[in-house]
Amino acid sequence: MLLRLVLLLMLAACADPPALGGSGRRWPAADQVFHQEPRWLGGDGAYAIDLGDDRTLWLFGDSFVATSPALVRTESTMVRNSVGVMTGRDPSTATMQMAWRDGSPPTSFFAEAGDHWFWPAGGIRTPSGPLVVLLTEQQASSGGLGFAAAGWKAVRVADPSGPPASWVIEPVASHAAPFDATAAIGACVAIDGDHLVALAVGGQAHDGRLARWPLTDVAAGDLDHPAWWTGAGWVDERALAGDPAIAIPDGSTECSLHRDPISGLWIHTASRGFGASTIAIRTATAVTGPWSDPGDVFTPGENDVAAPFVYAGKAHPFLTGPGLVVTYADNSFTFSDLFDPARAQTLYWPHVATLSLE
Repeated sequence: MLLRLVLLLMLAACADPPALGGSGRRWPAADQVFHQEPRWLGGDGAYAIDLGDDRTLWLFGDSFVATSPALVRTESTMVRNSVGVMTGRDPSTATMQMAWRDGSPPTSFFAEAGDHWFWPAGGIRTPSGPLVVLLTEQQASSGGLGFAAAGWKAVRVADPSGPPASWVIEPVASHAAPFDATAAIGACVAIDGDHLVALAVGGQAHDGRLARWPLTDVAAGDLDHPAWWTGAGWVDERALAGDPAIAIPDGSTECSLHRDPISGLWIHTASRGFGASTIAIRTATAVTGPWSDPGDVFTPGENDVAAPFVYAGKAHPFLTGPGLVVTYADNSFTFSDLFDPARAQTLYWPHVATLSLE
C-alpha cells in the first residue's frame, strides 16, 4: 500500500504512463459459487455488475444446462447466455441463483435474433436504479473459432430488485459504432463522474476506442448519442470529423475497467495471449489515457496442459477477497473434451484468483 501511495505522489512528475506491478494466486475456495446450481454445468464470460444490497449480477456466455436428472453434460443443452445473482460479496461464502429461459430445451436468457446470438459484455446498475447490460452480437462463421462479431446492442431492466425470472427486459436505443459496424461496444465499462464510459473493440487487432454517455441517458435507456474520445477531447458522434482515437491498443474483447481507490489510477485488466495466456493490467491517471503497456501479474495454472485455451480475464473490484478479485475461464480447442467425465467439474468453468498490486 505504501508503495502505491508513493507512486501516486510521483505521477505529476512522470511523463510516461504510470505502471503498477504485482502478483496473483488462485483462490479455489471461491470457485464454489459457480458450482451451486446442479443444472448449470459450466460456462464462460463471467462479467459482474454490482446490483447493490449485497447482490451481484453475473453474466455468462455459452452455458451448459442439464436437461435430465442425470445432471451431466452429455444430457444437457448449451444456451448462448445465462445469468446468476450472487448474494454476499465474498464468493467463497456467497450463494448463487442461476437463471436462463426454461423450456424444452432450455433457451438463452437474452434471446437470439434469427441466426444471430448475444454474449453479455459490461453493464451497470445506474445510481437511479435501472440496470443496463451491453451485449455483443455474434454470427456463425466458417473460419477461426466458428463465430464472427456482428456488432452490439443493449437492454434495460427498470427494476432488477427481484429474481431474474421476474425481470422485464426492454430494448435500449443504440446503433453501430461509426468506425466499424461489427465492433462490440462494452468490452468493459466504468462510471467516470456522471458518465458511463465503454471500451469499443473492433478489427483483427482488437484496438479499443472509448465512448461515453451521461448516466441520465443510460438510466433512461438511450445510448443513441454517444460522445467519442478523439485524443484531444470528447466529441459528440454527430460532430466527428474522423474515426475516434485508439485509446488502448489490443484492448481485448473481454476486460474490466476500474479506478483503484488507493493509488487513484485507472486499471484495465484482461487476458493476454491466445491459448496460453496471462492476466495483465495496464494503468493510467485518466480513463482516456495515456495507458501503460500491459504487465503480467498472474499466470493461470490451467495453462499447464497440452494446447491450453485460457481467456476471459477481468477484475471485480467491488467483491471481497484477500486481494483484487479476478476471474478467467478455460476451454479446449477439442469440443469433445468438455464431455470428459474426468474433466467436467474443472474444464469450461469460471475460475477465481486474487491480485496484490504495488
